Amino acid sequence: MTRNLRKMYSVVGALLLLEFLAQFYTIASSEFTSVASKIANAGNPSAASPVDEIDLFGAAHAVIGVFVVPMTIVALIILLFGARYPRKTTVMTALLFLFWAVQFALAFLGVAALAGLHGINALVMVGFGIYLVRRNWALWSQAPASTQPNGVRL
Repeated sequence: MTRNLRKMYSVVGALLLLEFLAQFYTIASSEFTSVASKIANAGNPSAASPVDEIDLFGAAHAVIGVFVVPMTIVALIILLFGARYPRKTTVMTALLFLFWAVQFALAFLGVAALAGLHGINALVMVGFGIYLVRRNWALWSQAPASTQPNGVRL
C-alpha cells in the first residue's frame, strides 16, 4: 500500500510541475496578448476598450493559481502521511504550501516593487517542486546496478 501511495505522490507531483508550466504559459500569453493589443490600437485610441474585454489567459492563470495548484499541493500533503515519507519531505511539502500562500498574497499587492516578488516566489516554488518530485520519484525501476565481470560497477 505504501509503495502505491508513493507512486501516487510521484504522479501528483509531476502533475503539479505541469500546472506550474501552465502558469508560466498563461501569464506570458496574457502579457504578450495585452502588449500586442496596445500596439495595434496605438494609432486609434477610440478602438481600445480596456474595461470590457476579458483576458482569457489572465483568467486561466488566476483559476489555476487560486484553485488547481493549492488542491494539488493539499493532495501531496495527504499522500505524504500514507506513503510514510521522512519528516524532511513532509516539512518541504508543507513549505511548498506556505510558498503558495505567499504567492497568493503577493498577487494582490498594489505596490509594484513588492508585487514583482510574485515571479521570484514562483521560481522558488518550481525549484521546490522539482526537488520534491526528483527526490521522491517512485516510478523508476528498482533494478540492481549492473557490474562488470571483475566486480566494478558501471
